[in-house]
Amino acid sequence: MTNHDFIVTTQWSVGRDEVGLAKGDVINESISIPSSLGGVGEGTNPDEMLVAAASSCYIISLAATLERAHFNDISINQESVGTASLTNGKFKMEQIKHQPKISVEASQKEALEKRLDKLLKIADNNCMISNSIRGNVDIKIEPYIL
Repeated sequence: MTNHDFIVTTQWSVGRDEVGLAKGDVINESISIPSSLGGVGEGTNPDEMLVAAASSCYIISLAATLERAHFNDISINQESVGTASLTNGKFKMEQIKHQPKISVEASQKEALEKRLDKLLKIADNNCMISNSIRGNVDIKIEPYIL
């Protein structure tokens, strides 16, 4: 087994109406409670970062899966929506829905349509974030081929 450490430091002062900082090798972002939840809404927030992590992991995994399946001249634009709920005073991410729009050469469109379901599952199974949240967060994939 090989382990990889991803180190992020966070800073916060005072109460809930403040702005903190999340910093890693590349990320250097202000963090706060979203304004939609009564916070100051500056920078990003853990909910958005969770959806961004799931989305970026899935799109990278999907691109690699399509490449290994010999679909080389593609582009993917994806929207991902995280749906959270408040139940008994506790917030929980219920679902993350990925909607990849895959552009492929016309000559490969039919072949991709035939193999797409299997390739989507392979990509999801190879995504570390999907593997980490599966069982706690429902992951939906609604693809479009352009």
